[in-house]
Amino acid sequence: MDGRAARWTEHRATRREDLITAALIAVSTFGVDVGMDQIAQVAHTSKPVIYRYFTDKVELHRAMGERIIGNIVTALHRVESESDPQILMRTSIDAYLQLLGEHPELFRFVTQNRALNEAGPAEFNSPVAALLTRALGAQLATVGLDPAGAQPWGEAVVGFIRAASLWWIEHPDAMTREQLADYLAALLWGGGAGVFQYAGREVDPRPKPGIFPGLRQQR
Repeated sequence: MDGRAARWTEHRATRREDLITAALIAVSTFGVDVGMDQIAQVAHTSKPVIYRYFTDKVELHRAMGERIIGNIVTALHRVESESDPQILMRTSIDAYLQLLGEHPELFRFVTQNRALNEAGPAEFNSPVAALLTRALGAQLATVGLDPAGAQPWGEAVVGFIRAASLWWIEHPDAMTREQLADYLAALLWGGGAGVFQYAGREVDPRPKPGIFPGLRQQR
């Protein structure tokens, strides 16, 4: 009985992951207002079968949100060990935007889904902010500053990028991903550079040439 119970538990976990994957594909295909019938269609099953593994639609949506946020955190983990604070800022933003650009409907799903945002945007921000807080705290410690100051910094960075990202997915032709990453990184680094200069570290706060172009001459 123990062996059968273990196999059932493993099967159930695997089946849940497969259904979450199918649900995310359905969001990418049908948009944020995807229905359970469409999810069942993509999963090649029926709604009653889905409800064997999720108590209701809200539980499925929360599992989908956790998967999406987990993917963002995984992408940011790849750049977390970067020792240069300016490069850390730029590569973190670019990793975030890359996932967003590849799966805009999934990002809309996380940010617009009522079930995922009952407690406000903090539920979405917290895992990403925690990772950035840890990375920024390590940077502050290297120049002799209290890493506790990284907490509001990390929260502010995530909120800043999230707001700009919501604008970008609605206006994708306004800027390329690379342009937006450079732009946001330059804006954020302006303040960050001041912190490191205060601690005695020589850093260049200026943005790269071309990020802030001059006014176009009117003809």
